[in-house]
Amino acid sequence: MKSFKSAVIFDMDGVIIDTEPLYTKAEIRLFGEYGVTIPEEDWSLFRGYAEQDFFDLSMERYHINEDKDVFMAKGREYVHDEFKKNLSFMPGFHDLYNRVWEHYKIGLVTASPRHNLDWLQTLIGLNDLFQHIISGDDTARNKPHPDPYLAMIALLNVKPENTVIIEDSFHGLRSALSAGCHVIAKRGSVPEEKLAIAHRIVSNLKEITLELIEELLLEKI
Repeated sequence: MKSFKSAVIFDMDGVIIDTEPLYTKAEIRLFGEYGVTIPEEDWSLFRGYAEQDFFDLSMERYHINEDKDVFMAKGREYVHDEFKKNLSFMPGFHDLYNRVWEHYKIGLVTASPRHNLDWLQTLIGLNDLFQHIISGDDTARNKPHPDPYLAMIALLNVKPENTVIIEDSFHGLRSALSAGCHVIAKRGSVPEEKLAIAHRIVSNLKEITLELIEELLLEKI
């Protein structure tokens, strides 16, 4: 374990891995089988939710008359199909990672279920990049509650005020802020006005420099 007193924690989907369009393709395929076309304005509603919460909310919202386990199994199959064909890291991630790991403890907190992380380990060796990983299955409450980030902070043995979190979903931002951390929002599919709750907003990972991280850590929350 690194002896550094500060940490940088990454969200996964839409921050380090370009999974958002892959989930969207899989979900379009899944819901299309049930005659449902999800309105474009609805996509941002579900980003950042844990898998179980996503299926609960979406099945209710679009009146899906199917056994939940059957529906989820289909969804997982279609997501894995997309991952195998099109998975890639976000531009700038490796450069940012190489800058950060020399100076800070590093963790990953995601709402994605553990089985997706096991799949990603096979594809890209995800576990090898982070000191600890918290999945959507690892805490009693998920984002937007602070529990996942508080759990990671405890594992890394740092204080919230010494932690910078990089997020891209509204629920993830709320979770990170509720945990008492410094928060950087990455632009993506979430409306700008919802990102405004973060301490900083960037358009891509290349804009996150060591100077920006240090600047945030010096600010009082």
